[in-house]
Amino acid sequence: MNIVKSLTAVSVGLTLSLFSSVSVVAGESNQVSPMHNFADASVIEGTNATLGRLDGGVHITVDTVGLTPGHAVTAWFVVFNNSENCSDGECGENDIFNLDGDGAFISNADGSPPMNMDGIEASNISVHRAGGLIIDVEGSAQFLGGLVVGDMSEAVFGGGLVDANAAEVHIVLRDHAAAIPGSTDAMVNSLSGGCADEWPNEPCEDVQFAVFKPAK
Repeated sequence: MNIVKSLTAVSVGLTLSLFSSVSVVAGESNQVSPMHNFADASVIEGTNATLGRLDGGVHITVDTVGLTPGHAVTAWFVVFNNSENCSDGECGENDIFNLDGDGAFISNADGSPPMNMDGIEASNISVHRAGGLIIDVEGSAQFLGGLVVGDMSEAVFGGGLVDANAAEVHIVLRDHAAAIPGSTDAMVNSLSGGCADEWPNEPCEDVQFAVFKPAK
C-alpha cells in the first residue's frame, strides 16, 4: 500500500516534549494539546485539541485555525499501540518507513518509501480516519471523531486500537487542496481523495498534528 508522504512526519519534532495536560472527568481521561505545524513543529496559536479516553475507545475534538479556505481537509488517528517499542524512545516516521543512517527515505524504484514492516509490527501501528470537511472562509475548523477499540471500519492499515488508555495517539490533519465538484465526498472521506496516484501524491499534504502520550 502506498502511504502518503506527509504521514511519515507524524511526529516531526517530537523531541519537543509534547506531553499534554491531563484531567479526569466522570471516569474519562482528557488530554489537551495545541496543534502543531508540520513544516517546523511550531505551536499554532489559538488552537486546541482534546483527546478523551474511555475503556472502550477514544474521541477527539480539534479546534484549529490557519487552514486554507475552500480546501478539503481530513483528520486521522495514528495509533501506536505498543509505543514502548518505538525506535529511539519516540514514535515517528522511522517506525513507519525505512530510513537510512542520515534519516532520509530509502526509496523504491518509483520514489516512494518502503514500509518499515518490522517497526509497524513492533509498535503495532494502526491508522484510521477521524473526520473530514471543507474549510470555511476564515480558515478555521472543528473536527470531531471517535475510535472504538477493535473497530476497523475507517482503517487505512493496521489492526485497530487495542487499549484506549495505553496507546500513544497522534492526530494528523491532511489538506487535499481545493474541493473538486463531484469529488468532494472522496476528498473528505479518504486518505487519497484528490491526490495524484504517483508519489509524492501531490497536491495533498499533511499540515497540522498533535501528539497524545499514553495515559498509563
